[in-house]
Amino acid sequence: MKTFTPMLATIGSELPADDGWVFEPKYDGIRILAFSEGDSVALVSRNGIDKTRQFPEVADGIRTLQARVKRPFVIDGEVVATLRDAPARFQALQGRTHLTNSAAIEELRRENPVALMVFDILLDGKSTLIDETWTVRRKHLAALFREGGKLRAVRLGGVGRSGDAMLQQARGHGWEGIIAKRRSAHYAAGKRSRAWLKLKIERRQEFVIGGWTEPRRSREHIGAILLGYYDEDGSLIYAGHTGTGFTRQSLADLSRLLEPLERKSSPFKTRPRTNEPAHWTRPSVIAEIKFNEWTTDGRLRQPVFMGVRTDKSPHEVVREPDSLAGKRGPSHGRIRAKSTRRVAASVTRRGRKRKPTRTRAAAPTRTTGRAVSAPARTDRIVRRLDEIEAAGGSDVLELPTGPLDVSSLDKVFFPTTKNTKGDVMRYYVSVARAILPAIMDRPLVMKRFPNGVRGKAFYQQRAPANPPASVRAEEVSDVGMTTQNKLIGGDLATLLYIVQLGAISVDPWHSRRQSVQYADYAIIDLDPGAGAPFGRVVEVANAVKDVLDQLGLHAVPKTSGASGIHVVLPLAEGIRNEEARAIAQIVATQVVERYPKIATIERRVGGRARGTVYVDYLQNIRGKTVAGVYSVRAEPRPTVSTPLNWAEVDDDLDPGAFTIDTVPDRLRTEGDLWAKGMRKRNSLRGLGVHA
Repeated sequence: MKTFTPMLATIGSELPADDGWVFEPKYDGIRILAFSEGDSVALVSRNGIDKTRQFPEVADGIRTLQARVKRPFVIDGEVVATLRDAPARFQALQGRTHLTNSAAIEELRRENPVALMVFDILLDGKSTLIDETWTVRRKHLAALFREGGKLRAVRLGGVGRSGDAMLQQARGHGWEGIIAKRRSAHYAAGKRSRAWLKLKIERRQEFVIGGWTEPRRSREHIGAILLGYYDEDGSLIYAGHTGTGFTRQSLADLSRLLEPLERKSSPFKTRPRTNEPAHWTRPSVIAEIKFNEWTTDGRLRQPVFMGVRTDKSPHEVVREPDSLAGKRGPSHGRIRAKSTRRVAASVTRRGRKRKPTRTRAAAPTRTTGRAVSAPARTDRIVRRLDEIEAAGGSDVLELPTGPLDVSSLDKVFFPTTKNTKGDVMRYYVSVARAILPAIMDRPLVMKRFPNGVRGKAFYQQRAPANPPASVRAEEVSDVGMTTQNKLIGGDLATLLYIVQLGAISVDPWHSRRQSVQYADYAIIDLDPGAGAPFGRVVEVANAVKDVLDQLGLHAVPKTSGASGIHVVLPLAEGIRNEEARAIAQIVATQVVERYPKIATIERRVGGRARGTVYVDYLQNIRGKTVAGVYSVRAEPRPTVSTPLNWAEVDDDLDPGAFTIDTVPDRLRTEGDLWAKGMRKRNSLRGLGVHA
């Protein structure tokens, strides 16, 4: 059988606008050419490494396909991990790429299956197809799978004629990007061609590891890896370091790869300075890194380790040009303006060291009621919402607690960015694992925007009469001991139902339905007045942090999703709403006493000095609400109230960077900062607060 090498794509900077292109998902895996003739099967990576042993289910699938069509073939595709029978991200493939032990491979075959997503064909029977157009090759490929039938581990990849639609799917599903292919182009084997364009919607590329630093404290094996790329002169240029994105196992695996390659001298053109002792290594291991942007001095901002790649040569690693990642406007005249602005994370404001926050033992979890919907279902639900919106916007959505009628998913809620009601639903499904525990058992207040953020809005406290059976509505004792039937958070059907009714934000009570007299947390709402820039809000937030540190209190900061910041103090059990307000008042008063020129507790808007920030402690009354964590806000752009590390509350903080497009990915990489921070609960002992 003939040997072939794969055609390679070029980074593209805009979506092609003419009709001579087709569009495919950019699969996040390992490029493979699959050769099949008789019983002989070979799975070969782009740099010529045989991966047949690592992916036996794919090899078996190729044998089955060949037995059914009864002719040899060579097909081109990407081996990807499959999560809930859908393609997953590259990290999920890491456990499979280096294994040689048959028993371990077989175990992962059961626990972490993979599939070959096929997008091209080079040989079909006796016909060599590389000189044929993409259109002709696709017909051969479709016929091959039509004859071969459905296979779990070898699948025909998707394709579409609309770049806009494919790009929208990529953003909705969290893909790395899409591939544009010219329909009239032949297969340029072994060459990088502009007939195939990689259009990335996130900044991500490979870097060569040139060394690592010693770990600190309890971390094992490696502190950070030192990253570089090759310039035109063949020199390795230092690009930065990262210690983020590792698991304990990946640190151990990477250490085993790097230690035998250790050398005495730095491989970089200019030796980088490191905070910890450095170990240098022969530059032969490639890491895939996701990052927010390049700094002006050529360093990576917020790099995150995604995995080790073995399917390309280190000297192929160069600094890639920007694609679609981070673009605010359309890539051409038809693309919806969905911005993925950077999320800055840096050292503590102005480099000032802070006193360590005293923490207290966490109180027992108060969660009762319905269980959180299983994250395993979310990908399927997102795909179903896509289907419903594409088919007219109305249908029945099957959810863990039962069916929910949804309608008008194609209605534009955010005219500025053209985001639809369906986009808002898909976002909430994608962050369900974080937002549902945060609103579990909490009564919900709705501000409804039936005609989008520019339309007339109204508040609704009561649950609608006769809500669907899948939705949770119960009687709640309100202020004055009256009772109302209210929607109760904690399951996906109820969350999506409020969006169906036109609500955009999720506004939960600070207490739970079964203990409405007790607050789970106190909130200090920082609201900028006239003439106060967001930088002033950041300044006041850090003033709040100083006061909290001196009082021995812990808090979680989060963007409000608008122009403010919420500082949230998790509370021990048995603290009444009045006490929660009292502790917020103590903190607010001390902040204003120390910083009267920038902070105020004056309730009257007209009585506040221009340029000050209102330190609002009055949001802690029973039944009062603010936008909940991970809640979308009814702003011109679909911004999200997002939890932060205190180190992020600095001059670089941009609240507009947190949107329905960026927060799901942040949640995957940074973890749930809200859940982590809320485990440390504050007691009021010694603060002079009484019920």
